[in-house]
Amino acid sequence: MAVEAQRIAATQRHLEQNGLDALIAFNNGQNLFLDSHAVFVFSGTRPLGESAVIIERGGKSTLIATPAWDKDRLTRLSQTDATIACDDIVTVLADALSRLHLDAKKVITTGLNTMPQGFAKRIPAMLGGEPSEEPRFAGNLARIRNADELAAAEKATWIGERGYERMLETARPGLREFELVAELNCYMKELGAEDNFLLVSASQHNLAVCAAGRRILDVGDIILSEITPCYHGQYAQLCRTTVIGEAPALLKEKYAILQEAMRRGQEAALPGMRVGDVTAKIDDCFREAGYGDYCKPPYMRVRGHGLGITSDRPGDITSDSDVVLESGMIFVMHPNQYLPETGYLMCGEPVAITPTGARALSSRTATLDSVAG
Repeated sequence: MAVEAQRIAATQRHLEQNGLDALIAFNNGQNLFLDSHAVFVFSGTRPLGESAVIIERGGKSTLIATPAWDKDRLTRLSQTDATIACDDIVTVLADALSRLHLDAKKVITTGLNTMPQGFAKRIPAMLGGEPSEEPRFAGNLARIRNADELAAAEKATWIGERGYERMLETARPGLREFELVAELNCYMKELGAEDNFLLVSASQHNLAVCAAGRRILDVGDIILSEITPCYHGQYAQLCRTTVIGEAPALLKEKYAILQEAMRRGQEAALPGMRVGDVTAKIDDCFREAGYGDYCKPPYMRVRGHGLGITSDRPGDITSDSDVVLESGMIFVMHPNQYLPETGYLMCGEPVAITPTGARALSSRTATLDSVAG
């Protein structure tokens, strides 16, 4: 049974056990690596426009998606019992809900909070009342990746690593940041990346990583790269730091702190561990090195985060997170950090939680790399 069918069956059991009539999952047409794509979780397909999946208590599932001309692809890929492709999702969804005679008090929605406000406001009118929104339902249901999803995440990681290798081959003084990103993006698309979120920027003293601009690379620049390709609906993220020319001894010394923080974080990330406690292990490395006051914004943001589009769990890797890690979760761990002597540095891998800790999906973990000046 396909994983989507398993999740539909699990939802059906949830509906029966709680006396509910239906669940309606929504997506606004965006595929975000920080969020769970509720329609993808249940259908196995990513519509190009706004979409919804209706799962009835009896188990029947229906995908309603835009645009109409995408019908053949949607029908071929979707794991739902029925697929309706249309250009007017409001009318088609209203007709479908009317035929089901649902009690709004017995309907739950997920992903409705991502839809345009005008659309969301029309749902109560379709149902004759306000349904209960459970925004994390799909993400929680899909928080444990199955074997196929793990394999897809590993392939996404492989694509990201090849992209970074291409960056090391391409980066040179005189090249503009956006030219470097264009090369990486096209190359990773050729390797099978469905989407690719790329942040690449350079400076002699970075304050943070940002989108590529027109800056011309120069000797002594520290290039920060956040490489996030998607393959078969699974994102993977690599965080890398590269120097043009010889890396100074001080930079190597400070970068080693990030590498040690990454190692401790991986060892601590055992099933049953609280995310906040794992974060503390990472932060301890910086405190021991005298940077305790820098373990907070704006000197860093989080120590990692979930990777969509299937599930955003375990969410942000922060000191105040009470989420408990489970074997089979996949997320990025990155002790990225601003240090006053060197500027912002990046070091991070996509990891899978195993009984012995977080296993990096990358074949080569982050090092401070150099390219010819």
